[in-house]
Amino acid sequence: MLLAVPYQIVDISNVKIDPFIKDKRERTMASLQYEKGGLITQGLSILSPPLTVLSYDSSMNRLTLSTANQRLFTNRILALQDRFAETHPTIPLQRLCTPSTLTLYVYPSCSIRPGALLRCIIRLQSLLFVETKTGINLRIQHSIPSIFCLE
Repeated sequence: MLLAVPYQIVDISNVKIDPFIKDKRERTMASLQYEKGGLITQGLSILSPPLTVLSYDSSMNRLTLSTANQRLFTNRILALQDRFAETHPTIPLQRLCTPSTLTLYVYPSCSIRPGALLRCIIRLQSLLFVETKTGINLRIQHSIPSIFCLE
């Protein structure tokens, strides 16, 4: 069973970032946990508000959603990203969210088209160092265990 926290009650101070370690594939990563009221979950699963699809690139499984009308949700995700970026201030963070969009990598279970309205569970699992053409970046590893198409 997956427990998802509604975005309205996500408390950023309850997000714990484990120390960075090398995993079995020699990647440097830090697991995330969410602790509240004695309950500890691996990762943080957030139930999003209804969001409008801006685009979906099936070749890359990249879904871009509008967050323009969801200020509370956007502010929570932006604050989480800022907290993650503080773990290594000299290394750029590959952000999922801007003030107006959220970009996720998904394998959708429903037809996704621009203009469609959906909700999803966003599971933030860990922070990972990745090498890119421009150097090392910090990436938020995430998955989308559920998508709910509302239209």
